[in-house]
Amino acid sequence: MQTMIAMDHQEHLFRNELLVQGAKIVTYERGQGTPALLLHGAPDTHEMWVPVVERLNETIRAIMVDLPGFGESTLPADFDLSLDNMADFVRDLITALGINEPVILITTDFGGHYGLAFTAKYPDLVKGIAISNTNFFHDYQWHPFARMYRVPVLGELLVGLAGRSKSMSSKALKDAAPRLPDEYIERSFETGFGVPSVRKTMLRMYRARASKDFIGWEDKLLDVLETKPAIVLWGDQDPFITPAYGDRFGNAKVHHFADYSHWLPVEAPDEYTAALNGWSIVTE
Repeated sequence: MQTMIAMDHQEHLFRNELLVQGAKIVTYERGQGTPALLLHGAPDTHEMWVPVVERLNETIRAIMVDLPGFGESTLPADFDLSLDNMADFVRDLITALGINEPVILITTDFGGHYGLAFTAKYPDLVKGIAISNTNFFHDYQWHPFARMYRVPVLGELLVGLAGRSKSMSSKALKDAAPRLPDEYIERSFETGFGVPSVRKTMLRMYRARASKDFIGWEDKLLDVLETKPAIVLWGDQDPFITPAYGDRFGNAKVHHFADYSHWLPVEAPDEYTAALNGWSIVTE
């Protein structure tokens, strides 16, 4: 089911509601041409990509996805959050969208897990991938919050506290990314930790992923990136993952943004999208 809604600057987005692997998945898209899936992080929604889509080359069919359990999309109790099924989910989403050509993937954070797993498993379905502030390596050490989320009871207490205290949640976000716009921080609580189902999704995702899960996957990905177009856009002030990880994606062209943090597409949409628009597969 597709409907059209207005967005800022007199542009329009088309809203799609799909059923993928038993989950209701909502996407928003703009433009025509080469399809590009924009895959957000946690606990974000498709809204993090709106400033990018407003600036993106109009020859791109930009499809912003609410990933399972975030925004308007649901996460069924039996949904498999393994890397293998994340890859299959992206494949099934592409099928549901009626796309029959290779796609561009624009990814960050947990959206990187979906997109990079898909790239490793289904390289023929990928035209190219953009990677921001995510991990796909077995030697990564989870940041302190992630380690606590993974501990039963402690994780529930932590996300519950974040959900009860908007001021605490907002302060933590601002401390992690000082250049995040205040309006995004305000909205992020309403769609993130302030939503009980999102808090449950966060715990499920962190508990479904251990660093050892990337063993084998990272090698497959790096093999693919030997020949597949890839670009890395990295906020170097990220407190969760160091800039060194941005340099590990094979032959990808790397852009480091020294003044920005984990939410680079929101913090620096002009600079971020300028780099994307200068990427050869976006300008074709």
